[in-house]
This record gives sequence, structure tokens and C-alpha cells, in this order.
Amino acid sequence: MANENRVALVTGGSKRVGASIVRKLAEEGFDVAFTFNASADEARQTADDARSLGRRVEILRVDLTQAPQAADSITNWINITFGRLDVLVNNASIYATGGLFDIDMERLRQMWAIHVETPMLLCRRLAPALRENRGHVVNMLDLMVERPVPAYLAYGTTKAALWNLTLGLARELAPEVTVNGIAPGVVAWPADVPAQEREQYLKRVPLQRSGTPHDVANTVAFLCQSGSYVTGQVIRLDGGRSIT
Repeated sequence: MANENRVALVTGGSKRVGASIVRKLAEEGFDVAFTFNASADEARQTADDARSLGRRVEILRVDLTQAPQAADSITNWINITFGRLDVLVNNASIYATGGLFDIDMERLRQMWAIHVETPMLLCRRLAPALRENRGHVVNMLDLMVERPVPAYLAYGTTKAALWNLTLGLARELAPEVTVNGIAPGVVAWPADVPAQEREQYLKRVPLQRSGTPHDVANTVAFLCQSGSYVTGQVIRLDGGRSIT
């Protein structure tokens, strides 16, 4: 018998922002399915954390760079395991350098698969379930789309394609499904960023602090619950950095 509890699917949910989204949705009463690839220990810990909130949590190891196979596997898994879907969060990402003269083409193809192909195919495969439950899609974008950094040309370009896909999907899946994006500034500093560089960045942020994964998770929860009349929007979650 299909589970009648609300179900959310989060790609790349094992750590950092993804793990915070998983825990927040569990806190808000969703049963949660999430994918991971290499981070098995973190995935188990995140699942245990979410289960401690009294929700059902299932995890699936899958390589999202193999988009058609991954989308098929995830769809079958969701249909068999839960029998419904209310929320899809396309969070999985490859954040890596790659400029015009040094990007490896295979790496570029991997970014394209994770940032564009897999989200598109998941929306195609899971559209019937999302429509049935008047569901929500949230795509994780990046403020870098509007402020390109040459060293991250490949990353920014593929995230820009996901930004455009978000707008197109909002029209395609209406009126039953909302589709929105979140474009964070800094919400989790990479460990190798020097303190001086962090200070320089924060000087350009009106709220004078970096964001947190919890800020992102709260925004996802809003879009999946209170944001029923919000679609085709990209929320710049950046402390005001985009206006300076």
C-alpha cells in the first residue's frame, strides 16, 4: 500500500547543504529519500539524524553523471519504495574549477549531466507523481551564474543552463507543480579559502555575514509548503551580495 505521508526526494543529500535540506524536510514532517555517490559514511549519518525525528528515510547510491540510467534507477526506486512523490530537490552538484583553457572535456560532460541532464530527466520521469500531488521542484543554482568567475567557467555555465531550465519547467509543469530555484552566495565556506579572502567577500555583503546550509534548508521548506503561489522564481540567497 502506498505511503500516504508526504515524500521528498533530495539528490546529493549526504552532506553540507544537502544534508541540512534532508534534516529540515524530515523536521517538517516529510518522509525523505536522498541519493549519494561517494560519501557513504556521511549518508548513513544524515539518514540516522533524519530518522531520529520520527520520519522514514531511505538512501540510494547512484552515479548522476550517467543521467539516463540514474534517472531510471531513481524513478523505479521511488515508485517501489514510497509509491508517491511530493517534492523534488535537485541539489547534487560538482563544484570544481575549470576555465576556458584548462577544463577537461570529460569533466565538463560530468557537470552537464549532473546540473542539467539528470534534473531534466528526473522531472520528466517523476512529473506524473508530482502532478498528482500538486508537488514542488526546487533546483539549487548559484549566484555565480550572474557573476561569472573565469576559473569556474564550466561550473557557472552548466548552472546557468539549470537556471534557464528552472524557468522553462515552471511553465511546462504548471498549473499542478511549482518549480523554483535558489541561488546562494556563500553558505558553506570551502576549507581552503583563506581568512583574508573571506573577510574581503563579507565586506561586500550588506548583511555582513555568510549564509549557512540551514538558511538554504529553510528556504527549501518555504517553497515546498507555504510557497504554493510561487513558481518560475529564483531566490538570491546571498545576504544582499547581488545588489552591491
